[in-house]
Amino acid sequence: MNKIFNTFLQQLTFRRQLSITVALGIFFLALFSSLMGSWQSNERVRRDLIEQGQRITENLAHQSSLALIYASADNVVEAANTTLTFPGVINVEIQDVNQHTLMKLGNDRSDLSMIGTNSAAKLQGAIKDRAATDGRTGPASENAASSLPAISLNAAVLVAETKNEWRFAAPVYTQPAAESPFSAQTTAPELLGHVFVVMSKAALTQTTTDIFVSNLITSFSFALLILFLIRILTGRMTKPLNELSISMGRAKAGESQVRAVLTGPKDIASMAHAFNSMMMVLEEREAALRVAAIAFEIEEGMIVTDPDEVIIRVNRVFTQLTGYSAEDAIGKNLGMLKSDHQNEDFYSRMQKTLHQDNSWQGEIWNQRKNGEVYPEWLTVTAVVDKERKITNYICAFFDITERKQAEEKIHNLAFYDSLTQLPNRRLLLDRLHQAVASGARNHTCAALLFIDLDNFKILNDTRGHDIGDLLLIEVAQRLRTCIRDSDSLARLGGDEFVVLLNELSEDRTQAAVQAKGVGEKILNSINLPYLLDNIEHYSSTSIGISLFADYQQNLDDLLKQADTAMYAAKKSGRNTLRFFDHAMQETLETRSQLEAGMYKALPNDEFRLHYQVQVDSNQRVIGAEALIRWERPEQGIISPELFIPVAEDTGLILPLGQWVLQVACTQLKEWESNPLTDQLSLAVNVSARQFRQPGFVKQVRDVIGQTLINPARLKLELTESTVLENITDIIAKMHALKQIGVRFSMDDFGTGYSSLAYLTQLPLDQLKIDQKFVHNIGSKASDSMIVQTIIGMANNLGIEVIAEGVETDVQRNFLKEAGCMLYQGYLFGSPVPPEEFMASLTPNSIFS
Repeated sequence: MNKIFNTFLQQLTFRRQLSITVALGIFFLALFSSLMGSWQSNERVRRDLIEQGQRITENLAHQSSLALIYASADNVVEAANTTLTFPGVINVEIQDVNQHTLMKLGNDRSDLSMIGTNSAAKLQGAIKDRAATDGRTGPASENAASSLPAISLNAAVLVAETKNEWRFAAPVYTQPAAESPFSAQTTAPELLGHVFVVMSKAALTQTTTDIFVSNLITSFSFALLILFLIRILTGRMTKPLNELSISMGRAKAGESQVRAVLTGPKDIASMAHAFNSMMMVLEEREAALRVAAIAFEIEEGMIVTDPDEVIIRVNRVFTQLTGYSAEDAIGKNLGMLKSDHQNEDFYSRMQKTLHQDNSWQGEIWNQRKNGEVYPEWLTVTAVVDKERKITNYICAFFDITERKQAEEKIHNLAFYDSLTQLPNRRLLLDRLHQAVASGARNHTCAALLFIDLDNFKILNDTRGHDIGDLLLIEVAQRLRTCIRDSDSLARLGGDEFVVLLNELSEDRTQAAVQAKGVGEKILNSINLPYLLDNIEHYSSTSIGISLFADYQQNLDDLLKQADTAMYAAKKSGRNTLRFFDHAMQETLETRSQLEAGMYKALPNDEFRLHYQVQVDSNQRVIGAEALIRWERPEQGIISPELFIPVAEDTGLILPLGQWVLQVACTQLKEWESNPLTDQLSLAVNVSARQFRQPGFVKQVRDVIGQTLINPARLKLELTESTVLENITDIIAKMHALKQIGVRFSMDDFGTGYSSLAYLTQLPLDQLKIDQKFVHNIGSKASDSMIVQTIIGMANNLGIEVIAEGVETDVQRNFLKEAGCMLYQGYLFGSPVPPEEFMASLTPNSIFS
């Protein structure tokens, strides 16, 4: 700014001295002095005009830095227009570092370059050479000033002279760090572009001609008149010039709001107007810089990028928050801060909002230089030009890690127990609501387990609350290991815990079994010893279970039901569990009794095999199916529907299945020695769990080897569920047994997910139509159609078909007409012990 004021003051002094010098020269030098004075004045005016052009060019370059930084000429137009008002200035042009014109004012000229097509390089070279001689620094170049035509240098301004013009050029650098509002500015100024100014020599020619003519006229004819005129002229110029000088002096002293009075001659008034325009621009610029400096150094990270999101400025807070220095960030893409927390859709939506609204704000997770990912609140504003084209992005952000931690802490206080870090009652009710909705949607059951530690108060009273807290923490950890990830565990307070079991079986009985299994696992885990502050302690718990499905009442009632069941468990002697549903409790107790009895039944020889006859269409016996029965001394015969599911769940089905196979093969061997039964086959049911065990094929071979039966008389019945899982292994086992002669029948065919694809792969000998379809023959058209379809499909595949559950002549006749020639059911005989089965046979009833 001081340079600009000095330029104005020097110009005013120059104009005053020039007028007085010309007038006195005319008066005193006369004709001889007019000739010498004309030549001398010509050189002096020429030198002063060149110096003036250098100063205004350098001043314009100084004011063009922000325009080139932001590629916008808005804030330099006034300065350029002011430059054009100086006498002799006819053209002004500003170019960026790539020689692209940012602004061009003045006469319409095709070429304003100072030194030809390679002006930028020559200018840099000339300045470098000049810097080497006077100690000033400047851009490096390999060109030398000596290669330029008619060149003289002043500071960083380059001058070229043609016949009619002077051409001035000056480089534009970034402002020094001390004057820049951006902390990202490096210490060494960077080249931004160039400023070019053209001055006409017409002013010089006109001035020297006037001087010469005035010398002649004044010297010989009007000396006294010129003296009078000089005095009047001096009087008219002195006052406005003095006033303008005073205004400039005040401006130089730092008064940015000072303005000059527009009085005096036209040229002086024009200078005053130019001064006022310059002061307005400077005032606006200083205000903008002050605002920018304050805004850029607030306690938020600030980033300025170009339209391609390349960082061009950052502030000190940016470095504090991200760990990246200005040197690390400038020139890099904004993507360097991205983390993997958000996907590409997030950034696509951000860009869409920016282009629509020119702004975006929200929470985002970015990455520091050390790799730490942190949350920040980011505000992005797009800077647009007059054509609404984005020129820059300004990003302001601050770290919200503490706020997120506070939110999480508040959330934990609201929804979690502070001692065990388990969900509290409030969060449990929310999850219970979700479980009820999920169960209704998926038609599944769920269960609440209310858990209360036995005699916890005694521990608190004798050992203190600190020891009690240690026990609660340990119990919480053990409970976590007893449930699935999909289940929920909560602490209601004191020594009360609740477990929510989601997505149990659709069948209430099976769901109760699952809930009971978890409860017993919890009982066993809680019973293990504890080491509390080097004190060994034993504890137990009482558990109440409330089973629910499609629940539509108050959720608090579910907790009350489980709580009621828990108190029932305590009344039963503690360290046990009880169900709120009394009927379910009775069912589970019955099941428990069956399970306990089954472990003793096999060694006590309580199982029996009964045999149900299988006949052909002529009612001749072709074989039988072996069916297991359990005869308990105190209860009599127990239905397989009761104990087979228990055997499956407990794993007892494996030894039980081995026993059935052994007894059935022994029976077959007896039949082989009797002419009535030596041609009969025997069907034996094999469970899925039994067939899938790795040693099943060997077991069958061993039994056949021990009993020495004809393997072709043994028929293993498999259900569809058995073969649908790991079908490759199943097929391999079936082929291995087929090689030794064992036959296979598909039991309950049509009740599962029957597939022609696996039927063509399985080495089946027989399909057995399930009794539920046979039962509805004649009463349900769809089941009759299914039966016909199964028979037709089996016949087409060359597989024997047999129907079970045949109880009426109507059913048998329908089956026979449909093509099914083998039957099993109460129409022909019920399952009976082997003695009764043999007694029912006659020579005429046997197929041979």
